[in-house]
Amino acid sequence: MPRSRANIPAEIDSAYNWPVRSGFQKAMEFSHYRPRVSRETRLLLTTGVLAVAALWVLARIRFPELPAAPSPVPSVLSQLASGPQYDDLASQIAQAQTRLDPFLLALDMPPAARGPLQPPRRIVALRLRDDLAVTLLPAWPNVLAPDGISVQATDRASGLTVVRVAGQPPPAPPVPWTLRRARQPRYLIATDVSPLGVSLRPAFVGSLDPAESPQWAEPLWAVPAQSGLVRGSFLFTDAAELVGLAIEHGSGLAIVPGGTLLADVERLLERPSGPAGAIGVEVQPLTPALSAVTGASVGVVVTWIDMEGAANGMLRAGDVIEAVDGRALVTRDEWDARMARLSAGDRLTLGVRSRGEVREVVLVASAPAAQPAARPLGLTLRGRPGIGSEVVRVERVSAADLAGLTAGDLITLIGEIAAPTPAQIARSFSSMPQGQRVIIAVTRADTHHVLTLDR
Repeated sequence: MPRSRANIPAEIDSAYNWPVRSGFQKAMEFSHYRPRVSRETRLLLTTGVLAVAALWVLARIRFPELPAAPSPVPSVLSQLASGPQYDDLASQIAQAQTRLDPFLLALDMPPAARGPLQPPRRIVALRLRDDLAVTLLPAWPNVLAPDGISVQATDRASGLTVVRVAGQPPPAPPVPWTLRRARQPRYLIATDVSPLGVSLRPAFVGSLDPAESPQWAEPLWAVPAQSGLVRGSFLFTDAAELVGLAIEHGSGLAIVPGGTLLADVERLLERPSGPAGAIGVEVQPLTPALSAVTGASVGVVVTWIDMEGAANGMLRAGDVIEAVDGRALVTRDEWDARMARLSAGDRLTLGVRSRGEVREVVLVASAPAAQPAARPLGLTLRGRPGIGSEVVRVERVSAADLAGLTAGDLITLIGEIAAPTPAQIARSFSSMPQGQRVIIAVTRADTHHVLTLDR
């Protein structure tokens, strides 16, 4: 018969000191994980509270101009959203298109302005007044104005050009946008030009970092290459404010701020540049090897002197031009910008390092010499029997140079003569009446082109 504590004498029972266990204690013996679950729950709750607090603090740092909400979580999550939805962007662009249509024009570039091998293209212009618009012409030499458009003023360094267009009732002038937070990714509205006209599209840009350029007096806004912007595009906010103009900058793109753009236009209209001037030199960047030999740390190296230019007898090949009008030349771009803006009659003071000596040279820019009525062919050729003639050298400002020929080109046709020899090419060109042109077929690397030689 099993014995219970009721049948055990009291003295024995007290000697053994039997433990007294409640029902809860008995249950706990079979629930070993209950304390651990409670501890993890407390940790999770603590982590959640800290995460919400950290999120609120980050939102206050990221958006200091917005008031703190009584319930921060919905406000914080809405502020940190990835961006507007597609329907929102489409609606904003449609509204902006209606407001910006009176300002935007599409201009056709003439064939000569596109360069010898450039495809046809259109450019976009921004109307500033009833009959004036601003655009960015391509950076090719001897650029012509768009078809049927007269140039009012141009900056030969940057390509910024004010053109006269067909008049219409003047719209309100575009309002430049003011940058408040540079390091804030944002959507902008960019112009896009096609045969149908000017359209708008969204363009996502990252942080707008300041950048310097010798072509512009004020800092630019550098943008990532992945932004998809195109040189010459105008940029706006969804409120139709003028953000600026996209230009090439180094190996990437930058935005000329709207305020800077409008100020430069006013400067061009008030002080239009005179006839282009030149001093008759060509230069190249200063390399580390040339720096070690010449002792110059900045500047550009003279490579060629025009015998009829202002620099003839004053400079020679190998000289290093370290400064222009007292300003050091840190990059080749600074020299190019200064020469592009040079007008006939301008006086230049050059700091020149020549054979180890530093001296000042004062030059007066002159108008480029008038070209002869009939240009020389300007080609050095090597025969390729049965194929044509290979271009070995092209003289500057010759008919071949203006046609776009370069060393290495293979001329396979001139006029009606296939696979012409060098002598046949020379005879065909010299026998043409002045003012006429002849078609030539050219193979360049793996591509084929048809050009014209003008007599």
